Amino acid sequence: MHSSTSSSDPGHPYPPLLRAVPAGRWSVTVAAAFVIFAVALGAWEGYWRSQWMTPSTRNSDGLWALTRDRIDDEGGRGVALVGSSRILFDINLETWREVTGVLPIQLALEGTGPRPFLKHVADETGFSGLTIVGVMEPLFFGPDIGLRAAALQRYRERSPADNWSQQLSMRVVEPVFAFYDPDTALFATLRRQPIWPERAGLIPPLPEVRKLSNTRRNRHTEMWDRVELDPDYREVARRTWRTFLALPPPPMPPPHVMEQITNAMYDDLTAQVAAIRARGGEVVFVRPPSSGPFLEFEQKVFPRSQFWDVLLQRTGAAGIHFEDHADLRDVELPEWSHIRAGDTPKFTRALINHMRDALAARGTTRPELGQ
Repeated sequence: MHSSTSSSDPGHPYPPLLRAVPAGRWSVTVAAAFVIFAVALGAWEGYWRSQWMTPSTRNSDGLWALTRDRIDDEGGRGVALVGSSRILFDINLETWREVTGVLPIQLALEGTGPRPFLKHVADETGFSGLTIVGVMEPLFFGPDIGLRAAALQRYRERSPADNWSQQLSMRVVEPVFAFYDPDTALFATLRRQPIWPERAGLIPPLPEVRKLSNTRRNRHTEMWDRVELDPDYREVARRTWRTFLALPPPPMPPPHVMEQITNAMYDDLTAQVAAIRARGGEVVFVRPPSSGPFLEFEQKVFPRSQFWDVLLQRTGAAGIHFEDHADLRDVELPEWSHIRAGDTPKFTRALINHMRDALAARGTTRPELGQ
């Protein structure tokens, strides 16, 4: 056993290890470190710009919370868009403002069912404007909220520090760096690399939904041009959808239980529509376009007569289905589920016109539609 009497701590058996800081030109060291950092950062940024990436606002929960604030800041009027990625991608906010004079409040979230968010607008706000609800059947009628369930929780629980962090990111970092995107994060990139060779019995993980869009500060979101113009990348998106569409259906409860669940869902939706209307608002359901295997799957698993028609009948709300109008079908869907950016202005104009007609048939006009 070793012992030491030189330790400053008499209860410690070993003396402290003291190491002198080596002499050196620390200004040169710091400068060299900064240069290495800048070169590495520039190389990483340059690589992603060569992969079609451009600076874009991150479609984060913090950005959603700031957008949700507009309901309160604007006195509960205007247009609120609630839905999944199709409503997020397909409605062009600037075109809507150009036609009607109103900039919609974009609350749709990709990969996420809209029912909890419609309930939030109905029960937790005083919104009395026009609420447009996108219907993408697998997400709308499914039991789970989906990918972005935390957005509401972030809105309810955020702190001043969260708001400052969001503002700093949105105003300082995001406008400058193309690599500052969830799809280009280092660990996300590494996760996509094929580590294990394919072999019999190996079950591959589900594919990751790759980047499909770019977003602005007002949550105006449009399809990334690479999805439209790069055939190889477009095939990556299509292959991902094929994989998801081929998954076996989840186990279903007994028919009588399923009937109770379905009735409860429609009762809730009817109550939410009634609550918004009681304040002088209006609700319109919209079924945006889809095509190819996506549309085939939706028509097979969610027949229109058993879902869309029942939704409108039970809630008493107006509905716009793309299959009913040639101008809503006259769009290009590169990966079968979202409208290419160049077609969203004409789709938005056509949708506004059909909403005007649908509400006029009910003896109603809305200032949010420029009427």
